[in-house]
Amino acid sequence: MEGSLADPALAGFWRAVKDRLERTGLDHRGRLRVPALTSQGRFLLKGLTGAEVGATVDLALLEARLRALGAGDDLEAVLAGVGCAVSKEPARRREARRRMAEARSAARYEVAGWPEPWAGEWIDSVVRAGTLAGLDTEQAVGFIRRVRAVLSAVELGDARSRVDLAATVLASAHALDWGTREEAAVTKALEVRHDQIGRRAWEAAGVELDLVSAPVLTFGLRLSTESPLAPLVATALELRIPLHLTQMALRSHPVALAAGTDVLVVENPRVVEAAAQRGTPHPVVALNGNPSTTAVVLLEQLLAAGARLRYHGDFDASGLRICARMHRMGLVPWRMDAIDYLAALDAASGVADLPTDTHRAPPTPWDAALQETFDRERKVVHEERLLDQLLGETGSPVREG
Repeated sequence: MEGSLADPALAGFWRAVKDRLERTGLDHRGRLRVPALTSQGRFLLKGLTGAEVGATVDLALLEARLRALGAGDDLEAVLAGVGCAVSKEPARRREARRRMAEARSAARYEVAGWPEPWAGEWIDSVVRAGTLAGLDTEQAVGFIRRVRAVLSAVELGDARSRVDLAATVLASAHALDWGTREEAAVTKALEVRHDQIGRRAWEAAGVELDLVSAPVLTFGLRLSTESPLAPLVATALELRIPLHLTQMALRSHPVALAAGTDVLVVENPRVVEAAAQRGTPHPVVALNGNPSTTAVVLLEQLLAAGARLRYHGDFDASGLRICARMHRMGLVPWRMDAIDYLAALDAASGVADLPTDTHRAPPTPWDAALQETFDRERKVVHEERLLDQLLGETGSPVREG
């Protein structure tokens, strides 16, 4: 019997049985359509079933016959014996899908009791975003209740800081950090509630985000005497050290300075460091790449005070993109046109093997020729190579591209 079971003529039949059990589950029997078999295969199958082979075969009767013949306790065992073992992975995937469906259903049921009219829209977006992925029913319900507790605390104004909110409501100061499951769900709820996006949704809800860990680097700002930050800035200037200003400081004490003050805004902190080392007489602010919220707050305050902000960054696709953003804010690109780029390339010729940027330049509306020139050359000139030009000429008239 064992030899007959393993006969190659039955291989196609066993594969069909295997596929059926993997697709529908080990406990499912019913009738299986018989695949194309040779006459030898049909003869052997007739011997196993004890009946003429028709278009289908009853798997439950086949299993009973195989057990009676001593071929195995069940179809799974027989299939393993003929080298056609049933994989457990499809069953695991089905079980995972079942658990996920149950978790989503339980989450939706929990949210159904919320009073907010947008609750249904919110839970749908949470499910679509995969925020509940990996949670079983109990965990999903617990997660929804944690989110509800945070939203309720926000409504009551129980915490001004998001860190405090996380610590007091969720017992972990980092539970609402950017990128956590809870943060994603609460942010989405606040976005729907306040019709704002991201940080602005939290701020609209009256919750302050991190106000101290992402400061903006400055040197040489000369604030007016009525600015509470003036003594701090003046001391740093006297000591010739760069000063980090936090969002907390800027929001509590907005900067004030003489209208028309020239301020150089740069992409990289090394420029500010060099300005302090050289005692550069003109204020310099570093964005450190894409500007943080703190940097944007400072720039907005400087512009509101009437300062004249000039911007310089790296000559690469990313740097030009940042420059375009600064241009839209009202800063004047400085030494950032096609002529300056070609001059920087010429200065590096024979001295350094400049890296090549694989990305195309974004639009450069302050100087359309720059986009075309950069796309042709594709050579990167980092701002740090231009320290002498930047710090030696910051008092020169602004040359707009």
